[in-house]
Amino acid sequence: MGRYNFAPQRVHQAATRLLQVQGSRNATSPQPPPPWYTVIGNLPPSERLVRPPLQPAQRKGRKASKLFQPVKLRYEEDQLRLDFFGDHPWELARPRQVLEHDGKDYQKFDWSQLEQPTKQVDGESVVQRQAWLMCQVRHELDFEASPRLLEYLLSEAFEDEVVPLFMKDYRIELSTSRLPLKEDLSKMADDVRMPVQLYLTWHPKTPYNLKDASKHSYRFLAEQGVDTSLINKRSFKANIRHSESVAQTLRNTDLAAIGKTYNIDIALGSQVAVKPFAEEAFDALPISFSYSRNASADVPALLDHLATLLKINKSAILSGDLPTPEPDTYPAYTKLGAYDKARKEFYEIRHAQEIERRVAREEALWTGAEFGPSPLDIGMKLEDQKYEEWREWAAKEILAIKQLNGSSANARDQDAPLDVEADDVNAALDEVEPSVPGSKRGQQAQGGALVHP
Repeated sequence: MGRYNFAPQRVHQAATRLLQVQGSRNATSPQPPPPWYTVIGNLPPSERLVRPPLQPAQRKGRKASKLFQPVKLRYEEDQLRLDFFGDHPWELARPRQVLEHDGKDYQKFDWSQLEQPTKQVDGESVVQRQAWLMCQVRHELDFEASPRLLEYLLSEAFEDEVVPLFMKDYRIELSTSRLPLKEDLSKMADDVRMPVQLYLTWHPKTPYNLKDASKHSYRFLAEQGVDTSLINKRSFKANIRHSESVAQTLRNTDLAAIGKTYNIDIALGSQVAVKPFAEEAFDALPISFSYSRNASADVPALLDHLATLLKINKSAILSGDLPTPEPDTYPAYTKLGAYDKARKEFYEIRHAQEIERRVAREEALWTGAEFGPSPLDIGMKLEDQKYEEWREWAAKEILAIKQLNGSSANARDQDAPLDVEADDVNAALDEVEPSVPGSKRGQQAQGGALVHP
């Protein structure tokens, strides 16, 4: 039993001996050798009789290729399903309708609303509604409104006339934000202006005409006395150190053309004296920028352009904090916001369905129908059974405590069964009521014992 096995090479020797023995027994008619005898003698076999299949050598520690493994499919709705059914596990226990007529029912659904004509409302409806809301886009218009306009935006006429008009004509949802309470409007003066935000929300896959809707909204605000030129407008000021070369370059430069490149209006003021903190005063040229809120990100690039044009360091342009980017068009809902809106719509539908079922049950009972126990009845029945088991356990525990403490009762009274309706037993039950038979020691009661008679 060494490292190598030479038994295959001894096959020819064993066959030769066997043929010699058989030839000595049958000398008159010797048996011819088998066909492979000569071949094995000329080409002795190797260690293994069967040649192993050729396999490429694999390096140690090298993982097998994943070229032929199936790709793991991931969809955006998968995480939304995990979130919803993790918060609502009992929705998985509801029966679902999976029958489809032509396999293309999903193309007929409009998730701008949760309820669909040919589909029951379930958890998948909430997931699809949330995904639809996450794709919505919102265009914001911020302006200053007078008390009269605020009163109109809070009135029922705005909700019943203007909002449905935008949805019907443009498929765009119109909404407002940052509105005060109606009680506070009477305390406001007529010349007071309050910032208000108007939202135009739509879905990219839904046919809409944003340009016409935006014009309609501007026309509507102009009719209400709003200066439309100030909608979504921002301003920014800076000071440039004065010198003859800088002033001459600014006068000879077409600032309007430069501002148009960045969608920003530039206005150059007259020379003023500026005294920074802990520095001597010096002359400066004030320059102001007026732009829409969606162009606020271009202000730093414009300052770099001016510094390069004037051949000065950017630090020579004294300015306050640079404006933060404020896009006027952005996603309407975050993941959590869309989930919150979709689940609230789902709760309202579930509540309406439950009311309909209760009304139908009451009508059926009034006509003589009979129903089995409801889930609440079954739950109360199980709770009553557990309560009775607890009373029996408490009675046994009280009897055991009395026997251990050497009660004054005689042996006959100790052996007799405990009357759970006796006054002393009820008092003892009240004493041990804070524990339940979870173990020999008992555990703190979680409620439910005191609500029974």
